[in-house]
This record gives sequence, structure tokens and C-alpha cells, in this order.
Amino acid sequence: MRALIFLSVILLSGCQTADLPEPQASSPPESVTVSVTEPIIEQVVEVVVEEPPKPHFILENIMNLAPDTLQNILGKPSLKRVERDARVWLYRNDECVLHLYFYPDDNGDFRLDYVETAAVDMTADNPTVSPGACLDSHVASEDIIGDPQPSSADKDTGPQPDRSDN
Repeated sequence: MRALIFLSVILLSGCQTADLPEPQASSPPESVTVSVTEPIIEQVVEVVVEEPPKPHFILENIMNLAPDTLQNILGKPSLKRVERDARVWLYRNDECVLHLYFYPDDNGDFRLDYVETAAVDMTADNPTVSPGACLDSHVASEDIIGDPQPSSADKDTGPQPDRSDN
């Protein structure tokens, strides 16, 4: 209990106010000139990196296709040549050169086995062209391909028989 009284005396003595000097009359503070300039506006510019468009066809999807199928996709080649066991087709445009190598399979049917691409201008600063981009640049447009025709010799476009009950 004595400790409590002792602590209360110490605490109350700390609450006494010291005599402060009275404020003296002084001259008004000097005026400060503040120049207002236009606010600085920071523009945040988002950098949008456009990804190149996805190719219509990729090399893995055209491998092992027949020459006729590839001609439907790519159009007529610029050059066809026959080597010992292979047929080589060349496609060339302003961007790149595409070589397709067809070799016979076990049945003797020619299938795409190897593809080689190269830039047209090999003296350019960066003469590389991705194989997918090169292939995509040679894909024949819909205007060239046109509407697919029936594969049978019968190209009758007349009314078809009703086969709903089959």
C-alpha cells in the first residue's frame, strides 16, 4: 500500500506545470511567396506486345501427308523435281523458300517426310524465318482454293433423295 501511495505522489508531481514565459509581441511573420506551377501529370503507358498470329498449319500436322493433300493446302508449287527416291516441291514467295521432300512409304505411296525452310534474302541482317511462319505464308487463301468439289465423278447438284428413315 505504501508503494501505491509513493507511486501516486511521483506521478502527480510529474503533472505540475512549469511556468512558461508569456508570449512577447512581435512583428508579423514575413510573407512567403509560393509560385503555383501546373501540376505534373504522369502518363502511364501500357506497352502492349502483340504476339504473332498463330499459324494455320504447323509442321508436325502436315508431316506424312500425301502430295495431293498438300497441294490443296499450299496451292501449286513453284517447282517440282524428281530425285532418286524422292519428289521435291519448291514453294517461294517474298518472305521465304519452302522445300517439301516426299518419300515412298511401305505401300509405295509418296508422303511428306522432310521440310526445309530458308529466308529469301540470305544477306539480310536476320535471314532466319521460323518454319511455321514460312509454312503459314505459303498456305493458299480461300480465294485460291475455292469451294471443295465432291470427290466422286457424279457431281449432280440436283435434289437428293430423302434418307431420314434410314
